[in-house]
Amino acid sequence: MRPPLSRSPSRRRPRRRSLPALAALALVAALLTAGVTAAVPARPAHAAPGEVCRLTFTVTTGVDGLHSTSTETISFGGAAVLFEDGDGDGATDPAPQPFHRGGTGDTRHATFTWHALLSPCVPAKHLVDGFTFTHESTADDWQADNWNLQALRVVDRDTEAVYFDRASTDLEHPLHRFYKNADQTWNTNEGRPDADTDGDGLTDRVELFGIPRPGGAPDTWLPDHGADPCRKTVAVEIDWLDDGTASDRPTETALDEARLMFGEAPVNAPGLCPYGPPSRAGVQMLLDLSDAIVVTPEARRRPLREKGPDGLNDFDRHREANFPAHRRDLFFYSLWGYKHDASSSSGLAPVEGYRNDFIVSVGSWDRPSDRVMSGTFVHELGHVLGLGHGGTDGVNLKPNHLSVMSYRYQLIGVPDFSAWEAALGRLSPDSDVNLWGETVEAVSDIDYSREKLADLDMTRLVEARGVGSATGKVAAWWDDTYTLRAGDARKALDWDWSGGGVPDPDPSREMSVNLMSATQVCVTPFNPVTQRWDGLQTVLPPESADEPAHDHVFTGPDDECSTMADAADTQVENPDYPGRGARLIGADEWRAIRFGVGVSPDAGAPPPFSPERGPTEEEGKRIVSELVDAMVAAAAPPASTAPRWGFAYMDKATAPIGVQTPLEGIFQWTTGRRDPATAGHRAAVTRTGTGEYAVRLPDIASESGVAHVTAYRTTYRGRTCAVAGHEPSGADEVVRVRCFDHTGAPVDWWFTVFFAAPRSGDATYATIRYNPPGGAGSLTPVRNPGTHNSAGQVNHVLHDGPGRYRAVLKGAAFTADTGYAQVTPYGTGAAARCNPEGTTVAGGALEVTVACYAIDGGPTARPADSPWLLSYVQGTGLNNDPSAPAAYATTTGDPANPTIDPRHSYASTGETPTVTRLSTGWYRVTYTTLGKPTDSAQVTSTTPGHYCHLGTLNSYSAPPNLGIDLYCHSPSGTPANSTFALTYLRSP
Repeated sequence: MRPPLSRSPSRRRPRRRSLPALAALALVAALLTAGVTAAVPARPAHAAPGEVCRLTFTVTTGVDGLHSTSTETISFGGAAVLFEDGDGDGATDPAPQPFHRGGTGDTRHATFTWHALLSPCVPAKHLVDGFTFTHESTADDWQADNWNLQALRVVDRDTEAVYFDRASTDLEHPLHRFYKNADQTWNTNEGRPDADTDGDGLTDRVELFGIPRPGGAPDTWLPDHGADPCRKTVAVEIDWLDDGTASDRPTETALDEARLMFGEAPVNAPGLCPYGPPSRAGVQMLLDLSDAIVVTPEARRRPLREKGPDGLNDFDRHREANFPAHRRDLFFYSLWGYKHDASSSSGLAPVEGYRNDFIVSVGSWDRPSDRVMSGTFVHELGHVLGLGHGGTDGVNLKPNHLSVMSYRYQLIGVPDFSAWEAALGRLSPDSDVNLWGETVEAVSDIDYSREKLADLDMTRLVEARGVGSATGKVAAWWDDTYTLRAGDARKALDWDWSGGGVPDPDPSREMSVNLMSATQVCVTPFNPVTQRWDGLQTVLPPESADEPAHDHVFTGPDDECSTMADAADTQVENPDYPGRGARLIGADEWRAIRFGVGVSPDAGAPPPFSPERGPTEEEGKRIVSELVDAMVAAAAPPASTAPRWGFAYMDKATAPIGVQTPLEGIFQWTTGRRDPATAGHRAAVTRTGTGEYAVRLPDIASESGVAHVTAYRTTYRGRTCAVAGHEPSGADEVVRVRCFDHTGAPVDWWFTVFFAAPRSGDATYATIRYNPPGGAGSLTPVRNPGTHNSAGQVNHVLHDGPGRYRAVLKGAAFTADTGYAQVTPYGTGAAARCNPEGTTVAGGALEVTVACYAIDGGPTARPADSPWLLSYVQGTGLNNDPSAPAAYATTTGDPANPTIDPRHSYASTGETPTVTRLSTGWYRVTYTTLGKPTDSAQVTSTTPGHYCHLGTLNSYSAPPNLGIDLYCHSPSGTPANSTFALTYLRSP
């Protein structure tokens, strides 16, 4: 018996029993009257995963103890807990009892250990309902046993999981005070909000049992689809527009990619899950493809955010009608449609007025790929998860931000550089237009940034440090020439591209490079009327800090555009990206995301960024194309540092078939002569058939390079020759040549042949080997051993129709458009002739028009597809060797009285030649300071459909005087006046 002081009138005061207490007492009474000894099941085995079976309750009393005559019951998940020592005598009972009574002795501040079990086991999900304790005292009210529960610990004996562990240090305020007639029932969750074990804003109860609906059954979609309360969950309801013929529904492949991205996120699960086995890392993405919103074709194409007369827009209406109110604070909402504004912007997030809603609007795009869908979906979702275009800021396209939140990677994914290099080895060197992008996509994954890369001060960059990534992803940036570059994010990076992709290894050397240069365009020379790049017409105002460069206007150090575009140019809005002095901040986005739903502390908070629109289809294609180009350029093999080239006059047109025959020594030269060990080597030819030859040029073997050939001694009907192929053979380069008469029939004929390997250096120089099957199709970009770009960029070929091509040479230096192009038919297909027919500056590139025609003797030139080889030089010879005298000349004007075009002519001596027409189609170009025996020339017509051949090369009569005769022909092969161009080379 406790001392009287332990009882007070207030403690003995009868209280009205609550309904839960009455229900608990009814349970006790039922158990006591049911003959528990016989009815109690056998002891269970150890719990299966996700079950609760064997428990230990550690109970500590307070200033009032628990009388041995009182009965305590505990229920869990609607089942009675069975006590193994129900009478408290210290011995395990023969059969467990559904109540505990005895052995407590009304002792103050005492601790008791009660081992108990559940049989059958109860699903662990009922932990959200807690454990219910019920106290029943049989004593009279004036002797009623009222006791204080001061501390309680509940442990699962099978898993050692601690389900409850709380103690009160305030003796006047225990965890609970039990009375006989009131407060007899207490639950471990009393006064506590529902738990959110994984911290995703969705309570454990919601994930295990569903979302309550007002006056109805709960919405059990989450538990029905495996929502895991111990693994962060992102639940998204997706609706889409459907007009009966076209649907904006996302593909399952795209959604699977998004699920996989979140499922493999570097986000750890809680160490111990009370509801079952430990959950795996990652974020669980649950997507409810809910409603196809049926609309008319006109309504589908109407921008979703376009307001009607009532001030509402279609997004508002569709959301109200299709997104249930009980989900709006727990699910994210995504509506897929055609457009959200007047543009083709890929999406919008967050939608103004809705913290957790976003739009994906690629319905207007031309067959958007699964990757475009998946990348855009997680990009827009990222915005409502609190991420900006720069991770934790809004600076887009940063090199130290490898994430789909950057436009750089949104539509194609974040590529792996090593996987890219491996894939290149498996690609055909003449891959078609789509394969490059598909290959980049195949080595890319959609993801948010997984690590905080190094912050970059653009005024103090160190190439040896790169961006400091632990993974081999592709980092991309602009250099000061506004050229996008790419490299392995694990390694050092050539920020200014001064090493052609080879970074400075000195860790102490700092440099200043505007890595964001191309994001700061004010004015471009794109003419909105002609729809062409016609050259910059805008003049900068005197006070402007803007910077003119590469035919564009860029923001200066003040980061503001103060130049207004001329009507013939295009004004580009300044995107307000950082200038030279700014720091670019890295971000670990998976650590930064915020789940702004449910009980999350971020729920209801304003979004950290204003609504952000996605790129348009045109912008997206350009951004992806830029990245593909930069990656192709980054993987290009380095060019030779020393010149490697040669030429020969093939003067043995009727040499014996199959016999290697030396060529005349005075009309040939290769850079192999510079080495005393090989200076005596000379070229030879093997005739392999009628009009077919293999010319061996000594000591200049190279896997990369390009060859050209021009028919020689042509005073008869037209003759033409083509390069059938070339390859190294030991130390030599073998060039295979085919020659044809004016009808396209094979013919034995003389020719000059030339080969050069690419050389690194400052000269503006490019080559292309265009060789898709049949000469049909665009190559964007071109990557093969016969293709080179001195700007460290890539070349493209656009096929504009039968026999019509545009060779796109990217790089600001090419836009000077002062060079020379030589084009030669290539391959073993049908006989064709190919010529350059003009140049155009387009943006940051030079486009060379190439035209190919069938050789059939007809009176009219017939365009025909054909592979071809191209060399372009600017201020150097065709050999790209500044140590060897060389020249090129281009004629213009009336073909009957042509003049030299000084803009597209060059001589290493500084001389401008003269041109004289001697007869129909017969021309002589004369230099007075350049000639020397041991020389060569290549010629080409620039009049559509015509072709020209070399006649004589007179450098021997009175050197340095030089006369070059050439003959031009009509499509039928008869002499015809023509504009033309030629290039001359000679030994040093």
